[in-house]
Amino acid sequence: MTSDQAAQLIDNTLDLVHQRLQDLQDLSLQAEHQALADEFREWRHPVGGHIDLMVFPGLAGP
Repeated sequence: MTSDQAAQLIDNTLDLVHQRLQDLQDLSLQAEHQALADEFREWRHPVGGHIDLMVFPGLAGP
């Protein structure tokens, strides 16, 4: 996976999380909303303004 692909995956995930948070709020499921918000807090508001991606040997391809 390239850095651009990883960044796109993160963007897509955050879009889905945002939509799910909206749905949970609309359904008045506050505990579930808070749990999901807590789970993705670092992704939504990363320390330093960005998410550090770690490259693992062997996953980058030939």
